[in-house]
Amino acid sequence: MSLYSSVFKDESKLDINYVPSRLPHRELHMNLLGKFFRFAIETPGEMAQRVLIVGKIGTGKTVLSQHFGLSIATEAQKRGINLNYVHVNCRECGGSFFTILQRTILKFYPHFPRRGYSEAELTQMLMQILDDRNAYLILTMDELEALIRREGSDPLYSLTRIQEGRLKAPQRLSLICVLREPKYLNQLDASTRSTLQRNIIHLKEYSTPQLRDILNDRVALAFRYGAVSTQTLDLISELA
Repeated sequence: MSLYSSVFKDESKLDINYVPSRLPHRELHMNLLGKFFRFAIETPGEMAQRVLIVGKIGTGKTVLSQHFGLSIATEAQKRGINLNYVHVNCRECGGSFFTILQRTILKFYPHFPRRGYSEAELTQMLMQILDDRNAYLILTMDELEALIRREGSDPLYSLTRIQEGRLKAPQRLSLICVLREPKYLNQLDASTRSTLQRNIIHLKEYSTPQLRDILNDRVALAFRYGAVSTQTLDLISELA
């Protein structure tokens, strides 16, 4: 019998990409997202939504949007609505609108050709895919500042005005834009900035007690009972 006994119960719960089933101290923000996107499961196709999530590093912007996306897609499925959630990190895409569109389409067609199309063609192709499947999409663009720095207003203008060429068609594309500082919005043209600023969720930094609650949850999922001392958790909460 091995003398070694792992302290872990489930190491995967410590992965940076893990999305927990509970988000302590972000319940109000989840409810607000639910209100913003209520139409998506009550009257799909009647409108499109754009929401900004703003907060410093470590405030839970990414996990909040991912948790919400998974939740609303699950609820939509129960109601027979083909609602998809796609999360794309603009920084990982090098701030390239082309790459963002490409990665979004790859979620629907994994073997989609990686070359040979313009951004305008990819945008229209994405909408055609949604039309053909009678599907709806909430697209989250994380670290939006990378896209703004590289390409300015044009990509966001294109996405927020996409329905203008589809006047009688269902509105299938909604956006969640995630960024650290609202100041990046000043680099956008007035029209695009106005469109994006209608619904903003500001995430404040966690307090030490709030961080402790989050750590308690994660430790309970990832480690065996007693493997991590309360003193260790207190220290981490204070230093974070």
